[in-house]
Amino acid sequence: MTLPPAAGPASRSGVRRNGDDYQDLIAWGAALRVIQPASDVSQLEIEINGAGNVDDVILRRPTLGDRFGQVKWATSTSLTVDETFMTERTVKGKSLLQKLYSSFQKLRDPIRPPVLELLTNRGLDATHSLLGHVDGRTDLLVPYAADAPMNSSAGKQLQRWANHVGSDREQVLEMLTHLVFRTGLTISSERDRAQVLMLAAGLQHGDDALRRGLDAVAEWVRGGRRVIQSDDVHRVIDQLDLRASESRAILLVQAIDRVPHPEDATESVDWVDLYAGDTPATRCRPRKDSDWQAMADELMQATRRIEASGCRNIFVRGALRQATFFLVGAYLPAVRGTTLSYIQNRQLWSTDSPRTSVPAPGRQYVSIHSGTDLAVAVGVALDPTEAVVEYVHTAGLPVGDILILTPVDGAHDQVVRGPGEAVAYAQLIRDAIRVELERRPQVERLHLFLAGPGGLAMLLGHRWNRIRPTVVYEHLGPGRGYTPAFMVSA
Repeated sequence: MTLPPAAGPASRSGVRRNGDDYQDLIAWGAALRVIQPASDVSQLEIEINGAGNVDDVILRRPTLGDRFGQVKWATSTSLTVDETFMTERTVKGKSLLQKLYSSFQKLRDPIRPPVLELLTNRGLDATHSLLGHVDGRTDLLVPYAADAPMNSSAGKQLQRWANHVGSDREQVLEMLTHLVFRTGLTISSERDRAQVLMLAAGLQHGDDALRRGLDAVAEWVRGGRRVIQSDDVHRVIDQLDLRASESRAILLVQAIDRVPHPEDATESVDWVDLYAGDTPATRCRPRKDSDWQAMADELMQATRRIEASGCRNIFVRGALRQATFFLVGAYLPAVRGTTLSYIQNRQLWSTDSPRTSVPAPGRQYVSIHSGTDLAVAVGVALDPTEAVVEYVHTAGLPVGDILILTPVDGAHDQVVRGPGEAVAYAQLIRDAIRVELERRPQVERLHLFLAGPGGLAMLLGHRWNRIRPTVVYEHLGPGRGYTPAFMVSA
């Protein structure tokens, strides 16, 4: 699926082939949804008759309503979903907006309303009075479009769309209530998505395995196979010898950024709107300190639902920071028989990865003499000593000493070279803290500061048993100190 650089403008046949490859990639991801445990999807249909112009990829969902996908490939992601893209008529006389509207009228069902999806690698036109306001959480234009006053620029644009499709404002709004704008679905993001679903299904998930899956989709299309059920997908998997392990549940934590296809997750939380900051890099803390506990409660509920389903093998994905990684591990601990996995630097780090021998971390101490609590600074990717000492003094934490744990050859971003070393470091760090607590029976609470790979923080939280109640802190950026995030009970 990696496309070579073009020597010039793509030919019509080249565009068509690339578009077919892109559609096959989306269809393979949809096929993997069909075989997910407890999936709400009963079958996949590809370019089926009777679905209007939204027939490229259809997911049948008997209880929730079917999803009808229209796939639109662009040779350049600089192209956007803008007014021209939506309303320019084709040589056959209809615009994309007209096709979507007529398809919705054809498929509408008051009992099980359909969901229409525009699936494209194009981004949204941020300057458009309507398209620039697609909701980041739902990928819908409502309620923004519905709330727009009729004399506003958005309200006038909505009326123009109504005139364009030959209907009225309310009818167009009804369609927009069910039209999902799945934009920015790049080749790389869809490859990642498919490989995550393959991993979760217990399949091989490398580039070669993905290529074989895509070839199977292409063969379905060439052979006229339009309806794909669970048995069909499993048959292909067995024919291609793709099985590798048991299946995994997917826990999606959208803390500081959102990912495409959140519907793939077994359980998910979305906290992006709770955070201060407009970009993932600036989202370090929620706008209200009380939201730390609200997030912890929501994550606790999600993890308990996964455990209640009987699943003990869980793949974690999403954009999250150190304290949240740690909390995920602590809420799905080793003592309850769970196994956690996360892709770190394109490697699968798992809590049950065979341990690789590494030197025990070095220990240093900084005396504070302000109480009986113990602060622990774990510096793997960098040495946080100066920042932690400054924060402990400034915040007036009731700490007697700070225990600093760093690799013997110094902290740097290549200390942990793989999953086996990550498991070993997690065990050694935990054991070093246990030894310290044996020496300090008066300690009733720990203050934990982490600086290292997120996957290591998760592995450490997973093993955080026989430890005192712990406050986990989040770093706010160079020179900005820390903030208390989560409390983890003993």
